[in-house]
Amino acid sequence: MDRESSYSECDSGRDQINGNITRFAAIAKGRSEVGTPRQFAVISADVAAKKFYAMGGYRAATQLQPEYGDAFWKALKSGKHGFEAFAFQNAALGEGGTTADGSALVPIETDPSIPNLAIVECSARKLSKVITTQMNLNLPYQSAKATAAVKAESNNSGTNAFATNVPQFATTELQAYVVGDSVYASWELLQDSKACADFLTGELGRIITVEEEYLFTNGNGNGQPQGYLGNGTTATGASISGGAATLGINPIIDTMGSLNAAYYNRAKWLVARPEFNRLLKAQIAASQYQTFVTFDPDGSARLFGYPVAFSAEMPTYVSSPSTEGAWMFGDFNAFAVIGDRGDSNIRIKVLDQVAALNGQTVILGYRRTDQRVVLSEAVVQLNTSA
Repeated sequence: MDRESSYSECDSGRDQINGNITRFAAIAKGRSEVGTPRQFAVISADVAAKKFYAMGGYRAATQLQPEYGDAFWKALKSGKHGFEAFAFQNAALGEGGTTADGSALVPIETDPSIPNLAIVECSARKLSKVITTQMNLNLPYQSAKATAAVKAESNNSGTNAFATNVPQFATTELQAYVVGDSVYASWELLQDSKACADFLTGELGRIITVEEEYLFTNGNGNGQPQGYLGNGTTATGASISGGAATLGINPIIDTMGSLNAAYYNRAKWLVARPEFNRLLKAQIAASQYQTFVTFDPDGSARLFGYPVAFSAEMPTYVSSPSTEGAWMFGDFNAFAVIGDRGDSNIRIKVLDQVAALNGQTVILGYRRTDQRVVLSEAVVQLNTSA
């Protein structure tokens, strides 16, 4: 009796196991069929359960012909569905549809890099002599030359003394003016965008460089740096009247002739690029094809062999309202001195308490600097009209 009961239990367990095996095999088969890619479009062959609506009537569902299947998939991809695909149009899920259709499911990521807008051309800090200062500094320079004269011989008729003409000196004070800016940024932005802090510090450096370029070129020296314009020697020559001339090669040659030859060794041109291009156009208009202007392999320009530096802060000729253009030529290193207080680095301060009640951090950047013209004769300025 015990053996018979044990056999019955084993037999029942075997049937249960066989049933599970059959069920698992059916599930695996179904998954395999669903996951198997098909070459042609197929509609279920269960005629009793499903029908396909086509051309106003019913027909048994079956595998589509290769030509029809190819056209069918092309129509779905193009979005221009024919009548055959009408039944699927309103039920499709897609990335470009509404939130409910699937657009909310598409992940979005922002590129961590932040391309910045380019700054204007700046050259003054490269041209002037740059030093560091710990306090205000008097810069002495010669303001007038001594002159020699012929001495008559001293003899029995009397004595004749040498002329006494001494050089004259002056000083200019190099101070330190703060140039900078501050940016307020929310804690949420700084936390969620790791690149934002780096971008802001770089942006502060860029805008400080641009503002300094304006001051080093145009500054009046009162409560701000002294700029180049108006502080050099005025160009003279046959083609220049009152320091201004119609732009062309002749006044450029006269400008070079106005500079003391002692400064030729380190002489450079400084001009705005549009004004430089105006000279090129004037050459072409006058059929002057000599190589007054040349370019180095790296693309930098030369005018009569002297390097050309470009600054967006140099004036360009405009007819109305009338504005004269300007060219400067000479040794800028001897002409002007830039003094940076302490060092030449742009200082960045992160202030996390000032605007904390508003949930903001202040990022501040500045540099203390000044520029003074020392030797006005070292650079010649040419103003240009049409």
